[in-house]
Amino acid sequence: MIDASPFSSLDHATSFARQLWFKESCIQSWLDAFSGHSHLYRAISHAPGSMMREMLQWDRKYRAKFGFEFRTSTETWCSQEILDEVKSRYENTLVVELDIAAREEFKLIAHGLERLWDRMSRDNIQKESEDLVEVVPDSLEGENVVSSDISEGEDSAGRTASMLSYDLNRTPEENEYPYSGMSPEKKNAWHLAMWATRYLNP
Repeated sequence: MIDASPFSSLDHATSFARQLWFKESCIQSWLDAFSGHSHLYRAISHAPGSMMREMLQWDRKYRAKFGFEFRTSTETWCSQEILDEVKSRYENTLVVELDIAAREEFKLIAHGLERLWDRMSRDNIQKESEDLVEVVPDSLEGENVVSSDISEGEDSAGRTASMLSYDLNRTPEENEYPYSGMSPEKKNAWHLAMWATRYLNP
């Protein structure tokens, strides 16, 4: 998957992983993945004391019959559900159980991809926000986009107070800015200056 990346979407990545897992991976690859950890063994830590011994017994029985660890997408704190599931699946043949285990494993893979995609998306949003914070001060440097429309006697504190009182939900006439007479370019510059004052100089 690393060689095939980047993927255009989560669906694209999941589709590629499904093809790789079910069509191109050998059974030994599945068994290697199953050996990572046992869901039954992990579920024991969430089980009540009266159930722990029984779960340990079924963990050993399952591995002795099938030769690999029990795999399920059921949450590990659902102890009773997992115990019922292993009891039911223990009756399967090796071929049937191998297929079920592979499907359960892929559910875990897909869930992992979803979490990874979400984390990468949040990281990208954060990076874009940081880039924007860096770009805006540079764009304002050396250019006073407000002073031409504010009286010469008004100091910087007054300008800041005016900007902070600007309400985007009101019409230009309802605000106290000399906004209505501005050209589109100056309006854009005005909004940019207001945004920088609000968010870059809290």
